[in-house]
Amino acid sequence: MVLTDDEIRAACLEGLISIDPFADSQIEPASYDLRVGPKAAASSTKKITNLEEAGFLLVSPGDFVIVSTYESMRLDASHVGRFGLTSKHARSGLIATVGPQIDPGYHGRLTIGLTNLSTKPVTLSYKDTFLTVEFHRLETPSSKPYSGKYQDRFELAPDDIEAVMEREYMSQTEMMQTLQTLVSTVDALRQVVNIRFPIYIALILGVYAAIQFFGGLTMPSP
Repeated sequence: MVLTDDEIRAACLEGLISIDPFADSQIEPASYDLRVGPKAAASSTKKITNLEEAGFLLVSPGDFVIVSTYESMRLDASHVGRFGLTSKHARSGLIATVGPQIDPGYHGRLTIGLTNLSTKPVTLSYKDTFLTVEFHRLETPSSKPYSGKYQDRFELAPDDIEAVMEREYMSQTEMMQTLQTLVSTVDALRQVVNIRFPIYIALILGVYAAIQFFGGLTMPSP
């Protein structure tokens, strides 16, 4: 069951879900919006940016960045979170490479990987809303709450930084060549099996994201 706005507030008051810092203004009708945190690292610059000082990070076309959320979160064994980019950032051309959910029992900040698929730079500003989380109440509590390597992680860790440093930056020209190849390949498939247009676009983005994802990174996320 997806929690409504009032149910999210109630769960936070009862301590079943903890969001720190909590802001009522971030609650949506059936989700909670998370903001850009203080640190980010980009494959194009090969360095960590202190967003609290710089104010923003410019994500170039084809660039891959990792960024932590401003809020930390704790879920009890009876709740799970599912999250994705806000429509504003999705429309700007960003795509997130993340795990499918926030597991019951998780505690810490989320670490998110973002790739800019557009032909224009995208700005990520400190404390800007960029993720939205749906909370689901489980019928029975998990018998094995999360206790993995990302538990209690509140800062970008050495393995996060290493993943970005080792990743090859894709220039705008290379990105467009890759997309053109994908469009041609998927278009040929579309003509053979009569794929509908929305599925056609999803296939292009999905294959491209897979290339980005498996080409140089296993993205850490709870």
